[in-house]
Amino acid sequence: REWMNGCILSTPYWPSANVSHYNLNEMIYLETLYGHQFGITGIDCHRKERPISVGRDRTARGWKLAEDTHLIFRGGAKIASADCITTLKDDFYLTGHEDGTLGLWYTEKKKAIKSIPFAHGIQDPSLNIGRGIVSIGCMKGGDLAVTGSNDGFLRFWKVSTGSTLSTRDLQPLEQTIPINGYVNSVAVGPKARFCVVATGQEHRMGRWNRASNGRNRFGIVQLRRPEDIAAEDETEATEMDQDMMPQQDDDDSDSGSDDSGSDSDSS
Repeated sequence: REWMNGCILSTPYWPSANVSHYNLNEMIYLETLYGHQFGITGIDCHRKERPISVGRDRTARGWKLAEDTHLIFRGGAKIASADCITTLKDDFYLTGHEDGTLGLWYTEKKKAIKSIPFAHGIQDPSLNIGRGIVSIGCMKGGDLAVTGSNDGFLRFWKVSTGSTLSTRDLQPLEQTIPINGYVNSVAVGPKARFCVVATGQEHRMGRWNRASNGRNRFGIVQLRRPEDIAAEDETEATEMDQDMMPQQDDDDSDSGSDDSGSDSDSS
């Protein structure tokens, strides 16, 4: 489920191919959105009423709720279906695929502008099959993305969303955080100070390749040092105090000096 401007969009129990649209202000069902040919595996949105969903039909679909239309994005014949999606901005989003491919998309382009194969390594070297990306999250409006799989690590990515093609990129960061089992869900907290993960011994969509070293639990991962957070809070508090301080009006000060001068002349 994803919340958006007083509305909630939800995909019924997988493998349904429909998206249900509700209005939370009036607590009523509005409509069902049709388009995907197979089950929907993920849905996300930013600020505009344009959610984006991915499904087993190997497509991503951008829904224009106000216009009652949607856009179709295809990754090509060789790319596998996406299991997860996250939106950085209204026009940029990331998809994680079951063959281990991580894709960066722009809503004005029908295909991914950057794809990274085997983002979490190779599952079967003999068949050259990558580990599927199970979950993905990001700092909304920022440049940080996080992906999870069953390779034992939480991986971080720097996303560049410039105005030109040369300034749009997706690069891995050196920092990784060891986590056993399947990372079935991940979300980044405010200002990227922490992230939360849901891990398990099995994939969130099926019972295969069980990870015996994993645990079914919820975890909080600190992404920034406490001293950095304290320094940032102190800086923000100082700036806020300066903004709230009353400033002397220049006109009042000028008029005051003129009045004092006239009094001295009369005396």
